[in-house]
Amino acid sequence: MTTEDLFSKANAQYAKNLPFVLYRKPEADLLNGLFQEDDFLHKVETFEETGFVFSPFDKDKTGILIPGIPEVTTDYIEEKASLRSTIIKTESAAEAAHIQLVEKALAAIQNSVLQKVVLSREQSQEIENVNPITIFKRLLFNYKTAFVYIWHHPQVGTWLGATPETLLSLRGRKFETMALAGTQKFTGSVAVTWGDKEIYEQQLVTDEIITNLQSFDLRSLHVGDRETHQAGTLLHLRTLISGTFNTEGQNLKSLLKALHPTPAVCGLPRDLAKDFIMQEENYDRAFYTGFLGELNILRDTSKKRSRRNVENLAYKTLKNETKLFVNLRCMQYTDSKALIYIGGGITVASNPKLEWQETVNKAQTIASAL
Repeated sequence: MTTEDLFSKANAQYAKNLPFVLYRKPEADLLNGLFQEDDFLHKVETFEETGFVFSPFDKDKTGILIPGIPEVTTDYIEEKASLRSTIIKTESAAEAAHIQLVEKALAAIQNSVLQKVVLSREQSQEIENVNPITIFKRLLFNYKTAFVYIWHHPQVGTWLGATPETLLSLRGRKFETMALAGTQKFTGSVAVTWGDKEIYEQQLVTDEIITNLQSFDLRSLHVGDRETHQAGTLLHLRTLISGTFNTEGQNLKSLLKALHPTPAVCGLPRDLAKDFIMQEENYDRAFYTGFLGELNILRDTSKKRSRRNVENLAYKTLKNETKLFVNLRCMQYTDSKALIYIGGGITVASNPKLEWQETVNKAQTIASAL
């Protein structure tokens, strides 16, 4: 199936108001898609299901599944879909409310054991009459290092995003994840200086992920060096974390419960930070800062063999592969407007006005596709 075939199939699916997802993995060349023939709302209960999972921030709520094996294109369109220099119009009331929320979080950090809390807000943006798949193409062609997707279900809505953060990649006994935190604008170079606040915030995330992973039966654990990572027009601090378990067939549900929500989207201690978010943010994050991606897709992981050894070509190594991403840099699409979701981590060193500006920068990144 060509890329144009997959886009045509998605447009037809959207016109019939049936569930589907299109997505491209970071640094990949091929487009993937899953299409559901009815509008039934499949739930993820055991995480032994196969398909594409779309799970909310609140881990007490059930994720949604588009079941099946993804269709993959055999080619890739190289054309560019330009983004616009978009200025998000924000009301002074929204700025004042967010600054007040940050100040309340700082007071909680100073007067309790709360170390970090990630605060977010919802930004409404009017949009032209444009097909959401066109918006997806703009994201797709301009954010090569991100996991880019469009997800639609008539009972839930339409979501799009270009997220830089991996929650979990699992194949057999091998796993990969990352600690991503700290933000500044990209101005042409990744050789930048980071402040103590961003370094401290990112280290909190790294330490917590390592601690949670060590409760499992690990054979090895590798923690990479802290590095600057470009994600579109923004820079982040990132630490890659990988390793192997002693046995295959890890309980994926337990593993995700240990990792989600990460300190990068919730805070520390996690339960205390989540309680603060639920009580003080005054809106429902829904799928923002949840996770999404491929769940238990059976793939051939065998190495390429010599053509001379023909008899061995019949044998393949098939393993379940799960690739999940944190739902950041995302929006919910409607016919007249887009709801853009943005946030940032608050620590004792946070400056409320700078935290507000960080959300404005992040909003402009995703809104440029509108």
